[in-house]
Amino acid sequence: MEAPGRIWFGYVAAVGLAVIGLFTLDPLAFGLAVAVLVATVLGEWYRGRQAALSAAAADTDLADLVSRWVRGWAYARGFPRPAAVPGGVRVEVGEPGRRVEWVATDDADTLAMLVDTARATPEAWLSVVTESPAGVRPWFVEAGLVASDGEEALMSIQLADHAFRRLPEGYRAEVDRDGGVITVTVRVGEDVAARGRIAVIGADAVADRIQTEPDHRRRGLGGAVMSLLVSAAREAGAVHGLLVASEMGEPLYAGLGWRARASLVTARSATPRTSVESRHG
Repeated sequence: MEAPGRIWFGYVAAVGLAVIGLFTLDPLAFGLAVAVLVATVLGEWYRGRQAALSAAAADTDLADLVSRWVRGWAYARGFPRPAAVPGGVRVEVGEPGRRVEWVATDDADTLAMLVDTARATPEAWLSVVTESPAGVRPWFVEAGLVASDGEEALMSIQLADHAFRRLPEGYRAEVDRDGGVITVTVRVGEDVAARGRIAVIGADAVADRIQTEPDHRRRGLGGAVMSLLVSAAREAGAVHGLLVASEMGEPLYAGLGWRARASLVTARSATPRTSVESRHG
């Protein structure tokens, strides 16, 4: 109720100043009345616009969330723009053991085709976002794909609802911007203690590679990095956040207000294992 209260106060103040100007014939009072009225109208328009963007971002289906997350994730990592395919998107990752990756939902009409395509493609990954991981894994087995252990979680949040965590004493943060990609690096002395990035595309902000060095864990650095990234993303115009969290990272994000929307399970074509990480976060 705070925002409507401020709006009505602005209208009342503008009328009050206009009345004062009418009785005193003071041009300054009239000028202030006009300025307050213009500021109030613009403020109301801006808050309405932000609310509309937030509502539009939240009112979406899983396939759209997947597409938006992949677009931001690829942008954050410098991959080529993802290409839409039936049931999902295709990303040219270009890493050893992970040349190409498909990210899709568990729609049965398209998943059968994608598992066959991944099986026939060297160094290919297939990641499926689903509310039923146990129902997807048999597709991997039947196709002869090698499934990764564990699951990740696709999570989202309205950035205005994100909890704030301060940087602990003794640490300092550096915030860098490269186009729509914002990077936060936390240092103690000259050593890197934690880091992370977030890619802003339109109203979406996609967090990626949030990492804390082993010697600095359990000190609140992950939450502080996320708070700095979200603050910078909001300044850049983002209103809705997306990320994929590992099983270890999910409790951190949940504590900051992020909500799990679905699980993500990954498999790869049967090629020799590499040191490439299976995580997307």
